[in-house]
Amino acid sequence: MKLKVEIPDTQYWKDQIKCQSACPVHTDARGYVRAISEGKFEEAYLIARAPNPLASICGRVCGAPCESACRRGSIDQSISIRALKRSAHEEGFPSDLKEPLTLLKQLRETLEDRMCSGSEDLGSLWEGVEHHPKSKTKGKSIGIIGSGPAGLAAAHDLALMGFNVVIYEMEPVPAGMLYLGVPAYRLPREIIEAEVAVIQALGVQIKTNCAVGRDISFDDLRKRHDAVVIAVGCKKSRRVPIPGHDAEGVYGGVEFLRAVALNEPHHMGKKVVIIGGGNVAYDVARTALRRQQMDIVGTLRREEAGVEATLCCLEPREQMLADEIEILEGEEEGVKRINGYGPQKILTEKGKVKGVVFHKVISIFDENKRFNPQYDPKQELVLEADAVLMAVGQSSDISFIQPEKHSIKTNERGIVICDPKTQETTADGVFLAGDLAHGPKLMIDAIASGKKAARSIFHKLTGEKLKSQTVELHIPIEQYGREMGYEKLKRQALASAPVEQRIMGTQTLIEKGFSCMQAQVEASRCLDCGVNTVFDGNRCILCGACADICPELCLKLVPVSELDGNKDFSQLTDLVREQKQTDELSAIIKDEEKCIRCALCAIRCPADAITMERYSFKECFV
Repeated sequence: MKLKVEIPDTQYWKDQIKCQSACPVHTDARGYVRAISEGKFEEAYLIARAPNPLASICGRVCGAPCESACRRGSIDQSISIRALKRSAHEEGFPSDLKEPLTLLKQLRETLEDRMCSGSEDLGSLWEGVEHHPKSKTKGKSIGIIGSGPAGLAAAHDLALMGFNVVIYEMEPVPAGMLYLGVPAYRLPREIIEAEVAVIQALGVQIKTNCAVGRDISFDDLRKRHDAVVIAVGCKKSRRVPIPGHDAEGVYGGVEFLRAVALNEPHHMGKKVVIIGGGNVAYDVARTALRRQQMDIVGTLRREEAGVEATLCCLEPREQMLADEIEILEGEEEGVKRINGYGPQKILTEKGKVKGVVFHKVISIFDENKRFNPQYDPKQELVLEADAVLMAVGQSSDISFIQPEKHSIKTNERGIVICDPKTQETTADGVFLAGDLAHGPKLMIDAIASGKKAARSIFHKLTGEKLKSQTVELHIPIEQYGREMGYEKLKRQALASAPVEQRIMGTQTLIEKGFSCMQAQVEASRCLDCGVNTVFDGNRCILCGACADICPELCLKLVPVSELDGNKDFSQLTDLVREQKQTDELSAIIKDEEKCIRCALCAIRCPADAITMERYSFKECFV
């Protein structure tokens, strides 16, 4: 059986940088991680911020798809990329910047002077817009419903394009679920406020306490603006439809988090039962242990000691949807967990919650893999409860839309239909972003969705597309070298605050970031997948020294007759045969998955046929 090979092209080299390919906004994670390894924290921050207007927030709470894709993970453990982004912000945010707009100007100037690998680069966007007549965006107005990550990202890019942007936010504070759904012990509020301030400095107006359908009609909104983006997100808790689900003392998990974030009065009692097994359920449970309430004169006080928070979910421990760190830290803080039981009835007394009846789960999905839990009523569990918090999923509130009146089509499940390429609905000039456009995903997906909606609006209102072309460079690296022992370094664990400290209040941060030295050590573990071994076939003498010295055995010298490739490969081998005037050809093949970029092959090569070259690319708007 022949080995399948491919000849590298532009997409091949891009795909080697797996962290960047996995990021929905294509952040050059390798770029800022390697900058940190060299102690260049400010440069690292600017690289991280270039495609992502909420970079500092992502350094705290991003789901980090880049880490899942990281090639280092196939060796031992992936690079701690999200935590390093936090380090880039904490250590590298330019201290001399007094105004938010100054940051954007420095971003542009800095990124114009270097080849930053990225396709959503801030500088490129600015340059791309400048290629089009300013009159095409001047005076045009965009209304955005919702100021969560999707709405903020759309507003950021639309403002850079020259549009007048107004965000309508129903809550008293901007940032949507970032502020109201992510606990302060995970994401400090001052970081959210700083990111929002930069976007406002671009001229974006945010109207808080302004609910569409209550304070302004959807029709009026469309009349005011040339285009509208609906980015309301999923901020409404789903409830399990069991007897007693509407009793006093039964709350939605998201609504509970909102009440805590806004310091609104709420009384939970001592025994709290949380239904659900995902990350939100743990946010709810852990916040319940920290919660505070407002007394009758409006002063903040701790609720009485002895609070019990018990989390119940359908899944067994190994199948829980929550991240492992959430489960472990929840256990440390005192969250009790019961797996394999589903709620059947909420017990009440005089209309108030008294307890919850659970049955043992037999199965969660049916033979068609559809969610259809089955229970054994003989195995019953009853938990006392002063309050029940449901965290079994979320939905969007789009009650301000009347499909027939507004010409907005929905499917049989009531979900608004949009063009997946443009995110425009069936109503002219009405776009979706975030959860409404693609369903509940990660925050970084919502940011990417907002940016995509912005580009679709630019095309819609100007008649021109922000087309891009790839500019790429392969730059030989003189005296290439790596940190001593980088291939043996283990992933560093992030420290966390002692349990007794972190449960004292909702503001006490749990996760501690890296020190400068720790960040540099962790960053030095990066395999730097933008660096490649490039072979000069005219110099190679096929001695096999490179294959012999390779510590990962990723190089192999083989006869061409044992290889199989695409049309380009066949044409190349035919050409070489013609030039060499022989049918017997050999080739060096490389397994990119194994290469750790150590450069031993280049050092060993007696013919200087191997160079270490950095691949950089940039999507420039034209």
